[in-house]
Amino acid sequence: MTGSTWVLWWKDAQGTASLGLLQERLLRGLRANLQGRWSMDTKLFHSPHNFVEQQNIKLPSENIRRAESRGTASDQSMYLVVRGQGASRRQFYVMASNRMVVETEPEMESVVLRLKNLWTPRQAARIEGYSYEGDDWVIRTGNLMVGTSYKGLVIEINYLPCSNPEQTRGLMRELLLMILPPDAQVDANNGVDYRRAGLDPKRMTDCHTAYQYVHLFTQSSLL
Repeated sequence: MTGSTWVLWWKDAQGTASLGLLQERLLRGLRANLQGRWSMDTKLFHSPHNFVEQQNIKLPSENIRRAESRGTASDQSMYLVVRGQGASRRQFYVMASNRMVVETEPEMESVVLRLKNLWTPRQAARIEGYSYEGDDWVIRTGNLMVGTSYKGLVIEINYLPCSNPEQTRGLMRELLLMILPPDAQVDANNGVDYRRAGLDPKRMTDCHTAYQYVHLFTQSSLL
């Protein structure tokens, strides 16, 4: 994936009805093409140890000064974000109070699951829906389940020509207004601090997208 991405949460969405509403507005209103089904998984692991101290990780002084817990994130939690299936599967780990994000090989998950004395699975979130493509954008929409509980709908907007989020947010907001009901209760997932995880705030990558998901889930106490 390239370009700039914005992940947000439609909190009061009504399941299949809301997913169908978005599909109609995307296909008829924006003349999008339906790419197919889309899904994404996020898993929370917990450790009895402080991850930063345990691994003797040296964080930049700026991160240390800003190391306060944000939402449900802590130095004892780790989030696994899995995108795609089969050969296109990619996975990212976000840890240390959201101060680290790394992409790993798929085999890493089985390694973590074997380290039961270090990391214990706690909760899991799954998003299932559809992916749509326009001339220079991709929009993914899906129902969010945390465990067995329905938690609304997630929208991911990917604007392909530009990777600087500061230059694309206005355009993506216009796309969002075209497909959402005017009274929708939306968490815009603001305040994502990419510098906190050592990521370039002006050039997005897939690590940035994974980081946005974890920021949304922790700030909203979904995971």
